[in-house]
Amino acid sequence: MKLIPTYEEAVALTLLPNSTFYESKCSVGGYNISTFNYRLASCSDFKLVGAKEMRGISYIFNSDGSLFKRYLLLEKFFNLNQVPESLYSVVKNYKIKFINNKEDGSIASFIKLPNGKIIGKSKMGFSNDQANGINRIYRTNTDVKNFVDWALDNDITPIFEFVAPNNRIVLRYPGEELILLRLRDLDGKHIDIKEHLDKIGTIKIAPFEDDHTLDDLIELSKTEIDKEGWIVQFDNDHMIKIKTDWYNSLHGLLTTDIYRENIIINTILDDKIDDILGQIPEEDKEVHDRINKIISIVKNSLRDKVNEINKTYKEFLNSGMSKKEYAIKNRVGNPNFAPVMNMVKADDMRKMSNEEILDIYDNIHDYELALNRFEPFEMSKEWLRDKTKRLNIAREWLTKKDPTLFFKEDLEDIE
Repeated sequence: MKLIPTYEEAVALTLLPNSTFYESKCSVGGYNISTFNYRLASCSDFKLVGAKEMRGISYIFNSDGSLFKRYLLLEKFFNLNQVPESLYSVVKNYKIKFINNKEDGSIASFIKLPNGKIIGKSKMGFSNDQANGINRIYRTNTDVKNFVDWALDNDITPIFEFVAPNNRIVLRYPGEELILLRLRDLDGKHIDIKEHLDKIGTIKIAPFEDDHTLDDLIELSKTEIDKEGWIVQFDNDHMIKIKTDWYNSLHGLLTTDIYRENIIINTILDDKIDDILGQIPEEDKEVHDRINKIISIVKNSLRDKVNEINKTYKEFLNSGMSKKEYAIKNRVGNPNFAPVMNMVKADDMRKMSNEEILDIYDNIHDYELALNRFEPFEMSKEWLRDKTKRLNIAREWLTKKDPTLFFKEDLEDIE
């Protein structure tokens, strides 16, 4: 049985001290929707009950505020050798249920509103470029529409990868397409796609490679090109990712960048550190420990900066000053002046109607994305990037934050 959080349990995860989980609320078709996700979460965060399901889980509410339905995406799972539960020594004796290609796009799914209307979504959005593409395919591809309608009518969530020429990560795809990855019921159980091939029609399925062993894939990952990698699901429904050296090299993850602190920090901020950790051999515990320590420092610094900006923002709200008065007094010498003014601007914009906001952002498909840049978390990311633009600055900053964090050059100096 999967541990799927109720709405109240999901909210509770966001309210924990220094929580990496957060809630985003929106209204679609007149119905309120809450979607959850996480930022810079570590292995320990996912030990919390229900935490592995917090990536894009959505709760749809009736007009009277009662819960209509909960929709899942894929639960959190890790690269081979990234965390203790995905170490080769742990999973090598698990029996493989099936293997499928790791596609290189954006995760996609669909929800049904209380009025019966079906809406496509990306991980967190209903109106961004990816969601627009997902809905376009649903409207124009009869097989996709029929399959999605059948799945949702039977309380099955179909999970796809949305790929497109303008949604490129590394691999090239010639056109917009939804590639079927998984089927899950409302309790989170994975349903075998092969049991429903008669319903799928022409929909592309992430290619299966059932005849490979785990060791086969590890060897293939060293030589395979034009492929991101594979998802391996075992009989116990435990899943891992294996990515190819070719794919990781295009991200610069298999170079000496792994030993440059400013690159590591930026990789953490870009949410790509999972891929780096997955490439470090299990026995190289020193490197794992070092990177995990840097992750902890970055997370704490982001949290502190977010709290600092929010505190300054509340001080402005309580000051009774106009924006002009506050600017005259704080433009010089207040490091949080620009973030606070951006938050004020964002609040002013949120008070506008959707049409007024769209008028301002008529060249931006996802106006919510434009507003997101005013959020304290995004501000703190930019602040941290500014603090760590150069290697020596990053190294000095990290050692000040944690004097026990030595680097190879420091050890050589000591010797």
